[in-house]
Amino acid sequence: MVAALIAAVPAAGQRPTAPDSGKKADSLSRRGPVMLPAVRSDTTRIERRLFESKPNVSNLSISARDLGSAPRFFAEADVLRSLQLMPGVEARNDYSAGMNVRGGEADQNLVLLDGYPIYNPFHFGGLFGTFIEPAVSRVDMMTGGFPAPFGGRLSSVLNVRSAEDARSGVHGTTEVSLIASTLALGGALGSGGTWSLAGRRTYADQIVNLVHRNGFPYHFADVHGHVAHSLPWGFRIAGTIYGGNDLLHYEPENSGEQSQGIMWGNHVLGGTLSKVFATVPVTLGDSLVAEQRVSQSLFDMATHIDDGGFTLTSKVREVRAAGSLTAYSASHTHSIGYELAGQRLDYSVNYPVPLFPSDSVSQSERSISAYVDELWHVTPSLLIETGLRYDDLPATHERAILPRFSLKYFVNENFALTAAVGQYAQWIRSLAREDIPLRPVDYWVGSDSLTPMSKAWHYIVGMERWVTPSRVFRVETFYKRYSRLIEPNPFDDPLRTGDEFLPVQGWSTGADVMIRQFESGRFGGWLAYTYTLNSRTDALGNRFFPSQDRRHDLNLVGSWRFPRYTLAARFNLASGTPYTAIVGQFQRIRYIPYNSGYTSESRLPELQFLTGPRNGERLPMSQRLDVSATTNFRPWGLAVTPYVSVMNVYNAHNVFGYVFDYAKAPPTRISLPQFPVFPTFGLSLSW
Repeated sequence: MVAALIAAVPAAGQRPTAPDSGKKADSLSRRGPVMLPAVRSDTTRIERRLFESKPNVSNLSISARDLGSAPRFFAEADVLRSLQLMPGVEARNDYSAGMNVRGGEADQNLVLLDGYPIYNPFHFGGLFGTFIEPAVSRVDMMTGGFPAPFGGRLSSVLNVRSAEDARSGVHGTTEVSLIASTLALGGALGSGGTWSLAGRRTYADQIVNLVHRNGFPYHFADVHGHVAHSLPWGFRIAGTIYGGNDLLHYEPENSGEQSQGIMWGNHVLGGTLSKVFATVPVTLGDSLVAEQRVSQSLFDMATHIDDGGFTLTSKVREVRAAGSLTAYSASHTHSIGYELAGQRLDYSVNYPVPLFPSDSVSQSERSISAYVDELWHVTPSLLIETGLRYDDLPATHERAILPRFSLKYFVNENFALTAAVGQYAQWIRSLAREDIPLRPVDYWVGSDSLTPMSKAWHYIVGMERWVTPSRVFRVETFYKRYSRLIEPNPFDDPLRTGDEFLPVQGWSTGADVMIRQFESGRFGGWLAYTYTLNSRTDALGNRFFPSQDRRHDLNLVGSWRFPRYTLAARFNLASGTPYTAIVGQFQRIRYIPYNSGYTSESRLPELQFLTGPRNGERLPMSQRLDVSATTNFRPWGLAVTPYVSVMNVYNAHNVFGYVFDYAKAPPTRISLPQFPVFPTFGLSLSW
C-alpha cells in the first residue's frame, strides 16, 4: 500500500528543538507542514508464507483477485472454470466445469466449502460452478500429496473459503450479466465479527416467458451466507450456509396433463467452534488450538417426465462431525484429529436411457477416521511433514492405515526442493461413466462387500524458485498408482445387485510447470503447462488409455491493469482426448415368439453399433483465445465496472465428439463442436 504522510516535523538532518529555544523554534514553527517521501508497505503474500513455513507440495493458493484475472465464462466469474487454468487441473471440454486432476477420474476430487463437503458443485449439467464469486475470498487446492487431515478421495482437495469483510457498515457488490444477476452484502458484526450474504439467479426463463410461455423453463439459483465472531475467553464461532438449485420445469397448457421436469441441487449447513489456548504445558509448545466442526450436506435430484413414464432420483444425505487439536511451537507443530461421517445414498431409475445408469441402489454408509500429523522445522533448511490416517468402514469391516510424508529442502532462501509420498483411499464413488464426454451430474454410491475401497499411492518430486518477491517458478513430476479402482458396468442387469461396477487397475504420470506473476504493478498472470500419461487395465486384462488422457495442456493467462480499464486474456492449447470409434452399425431384427418368426415392422428393429478398440482414437488438438475488457469509474462513491468478454475470439472449431452414420454410402462422420465465438457483457456495482 502506498501512503503519503503529511506531518509537521523538522527538515531532514535537523534535530528537534525544545519549546524554549527562542528564534530557532519560532523559525521552525513557521516552516509549516513538510511532505515526506512516499512510503510503500507490503505484507508478505500468503503464497510466500506457505513457501517458507510448510512443505506445501502440490498446493495452489489463489485469491479472489487472482481468479478474476481470467476472462469470464458467459460473463460469469466462475471459480471452478478459473481453476481449470491452473497446472494439473484439466477439463474434458467446454461443456463441463468438472475437473480431472493429474490423470484422475472426475469423482476423485474432495470439494469443500469452508471445510464442509459438497457433492455436486455444478449447474446446468456441469456447465457452471455453484460458487458465487463475490462470496469467495480465496481457494486452496491440493493436486496431490495432501497431508493426513484430508481423506476420502484419491486425487485432490479443493477448499473454497468464504469472504469476510471486516469494514464497518454494510458493503456490497451487485452484478448483472448476460446469464444472471448477483447481489453480495457484508460487513463487520460488532467487535471481532463479520457477516456476508450473497445470492444469484439466472433470468433467461423470465425474459423468454414474456414472449412465449414455457419458452425456456429453466433457471438456477444460489444463496451463500457466512458469519464469524470472536467470543470471550479465546473462543471463535463460524457458520456457513449454502443452497443451490437447478429447476427445469414444464407446465403443460392442457390442465389435464401433469407438470414434468428435473430438479436438482446442493445444500450445506456447517458450523465451527474453535479456541486458542495461549498458556499450555511447555512440552506441547507455545499455544494450542482446538477446533470442532459439524455439518450436514445434501444433494437431491428428482426427474419426472411423460407423466411418470420416466423417473430418476438421486439423493445423498450426509452428517459429519470432525475435530482437531493442534499445538504450535517455533520448530514443531503437532496435530491430531478425527472424523465421523454417515451417508444415506439412494439412486433409482425406471427406464434405461443414454447418460444415465440403469441401476437402482440404496445404501447407508458410516466411516470412522482419525489422524496424526507432525510438522518439523528440523533445521533452517529442512522441513518435514509426516502423518498417518486411519479410515474404518464398520458396515463392510474394511479399514485402511494410510501413511503420508513430505519434505522441503531450502537450497537458499528463494529456492527449494520438494518431495512427497502418500497413500489415499476412497469409498464414495459416482455411477457416471468417465468415457461419456458429457457428465451432467454425479450419482453417488458407497462401498459394500462387492465394491471395496479404492486406493492410490502418490509419488511427487519438484522444485520451487522465487525469482522476485512477486514472481515464482515451480516444476513438479508425479506418479500415481491406483489399485481396486472401479468403473460402471455398461452391461449390468438392473434387476441384479452387485454387478454395477467392474474392477480397474492403472497409473498416471506426468509433470506440471507453472510460472506465476503476482500483481505488483500493471501485469499479473501465469503460464501453466501439464503433461500427463494415463493407463488403465480393465476386468478382462485389456490395457487402454482413459478418456481423460490429455497429454499436453497449456494455458497462458494474463491481465493488464491501467488507471481506467483492465484487459485480460487467456489462450489454451491442448492435445485431444481418446474416444472409441464406431466402425459399423446394423439393424437387429427381433424374434416374435407367438408366430415363430422375425418382425419386418420398422418400429421394432434396433440399431446396433460395432466399435473399434476402446479409446483407440483421439480427438484433434483444440485451441481457444478468450479476451475481456473492463473499465471503471466512481460516481457518488460507487465503483461502477462495465465489462465485455469474448470467448473463442477467432472462432476455432474445436471438437468434443463425433456422430457416425454407416447407413449412408459412403459412411459419414459429423463432428460435434465446442463453443463458437461468443461475446458477452455485464455491469458490476460495488460500494
